[in-house]
Amino acid sequence: MVRIAEIDRAILAELRKNGRMSYVELAKLVGASERTVRTHVRRMEEMGTIRGYTIREGGVGLTALIRIKVSPGAEIGTFAGEVTGWEGVEILYEVRALLDRMWMAAPTEIASTTTELVLEQY
Repeated sequence: MVRIAEIDRAILAELRKNGRMSYVELAKLVGASERTVRTHVRRMEEMGTIRGYTIREGGVGLTALIRIKVSPGAEIGTFAGEVTGWEGVEILYEVRALLDRMWMAAPTEIASTTTELVLEQY
């Protein structure tokens, strides 16, 4: 697991509020030099910590991760293509192989799965 430095956490917190701010403004807010901020942002982009800068409309401010188990033989690509166009669906993850491995490793120990809310993202 990648450890995130405190300055990176501060940069991410500020970018969540305003992803369009300048490096100069961001540097002032996190208490670092512009060069330091540029270096950290570039490194987080290269590592995939920052994958893009998007616009998110106002709302309740919660993200929900919902696991859907498809029927045997179902075409996941068709289903994914359908729901990605729905309002409120921002991204679709396929973790089927990992979940299948977990179920196969402990078929009697896992009784169910749940939906988790993402309250903060680092």
